[in-house]
Amino acid sequence: MSSSPVLGQFLWHELLTTDPAAGAGFYSKVFGWNGQPWEGDAQYTMLTHANGPVGGARVIGKDPLADKIGLNWLTYVGVPDLSAALAAAESKGARVLHPATGLSSDGGRYAVIADPQGATIGLYEPGAGMSSGNAGPMAGPVAWHELTAEDPEAALRFYKDIVGWEVLGTHEMGGDVGTYHLFGIGTTQLGGAFKRARDGSSTRPRWLIYVHVPGITAAVAAVLAAGGKLLNGPHQVPGGNWVAQVTDPHGVYLAMHGPKEVAASAPKASKPKPKAPAKPKAEVKAAAAPKPKAKVKVKPKTKKKAKKSKSQAKRKTAPKRKVASKVKAKAKTKTRTKAKRKAKAKARKAPRRGK
Repeated sequence: MSSSPVLGQFLWHELLTTDPAAGAGFYSKVFGWNGQPWEGDAQYTMLTHANGPVGGARVIGKDPLADKIGLNWLTYVGVPDLSAALAAAESKGARVLHPATGLSSDGGRYAVIADPQGATIGLYEPGAGMSSGNAGPMAGPVAWHELTAEDPEAALRFYKDIVGWEVLGTHEMGGDVGTYHLFGIGTTQLGGAFKRARDGSSTRPRWLIYVHVPGITAAVAAVLAAGGKLLNGPHQVPGGNWVAQVTDPHGVYLAMHGPKEVAASAPKASKPKPKAPAKPKAEVKAAAAPKPKAKVKVKPKTKKKAKKSKSQAKRKTAPKRKVASKVKAKAKTKTRTKAKRKAKAKARKAPRRGK
């Protein structure tokens, strides 16, 4: 088995739909994706999100591949040699639904097969134009890939021979479902496989994509508001997250994966703190403080009082001086009168001389 870095990696996803707008309306409302015509083919729509590309979209009735496969989210897995992978797949019971087709600008080649149990999957050989780090696993919103099959153990043996997947673990689900098989490359889990339920539902062997969402409850509400349907869930899965399986308004199956509720954002919680720092509060208080105004008002009042007090002091001191002078004058007159009285008394007491 080749040690190519693209082997077994999920590299691309395509929406096959009857929606004339290639699903952009529903997926924009629920996941925030955008759709725009591809510059290489106006009939092919590129789906993107905030961090980059999600995949493409083909409209049934306008695209031969979409016409042949029908409503689906088609997943493409990387192989280093498409011709060898197709030959190996056919030798093990797979059918080629779409032959090897080259992409413009040396973007590589792709083909679509139905595995021995009927699940549809794409194989993609990146070209030289994808060799500079762009051919690795797509870091998009599709977080998980799940296969339902009549015999999941046999299906995973097929994929091991074609794309190198190993069974990395199992989980008992009980009931008709039985064992859930975790597969991947090395120690990296890429998806799961389990037995198709025999409950009379319309499910068939298929690949199902899981889109990561910040909160399952809100995402399900958005799906219903945008015209989609809830098929299964929400329910909790090992690891603590929640999942829900839905269809878009045009009948395409997909699933969602994430926490039950949208987690509180730490940056949003910390935003109000800078709005009321200590310094601005102090400045507001200083501006509103009445003390400076009181000082301004007090100064003229104190001056007036000071002037009044000086004038009052003059008025008060002036009478005191007049009283003092009057007292002195009275004292002088008293001493004079006393002297006169003494002189008269002496004159009376003196002996008279004879004539």
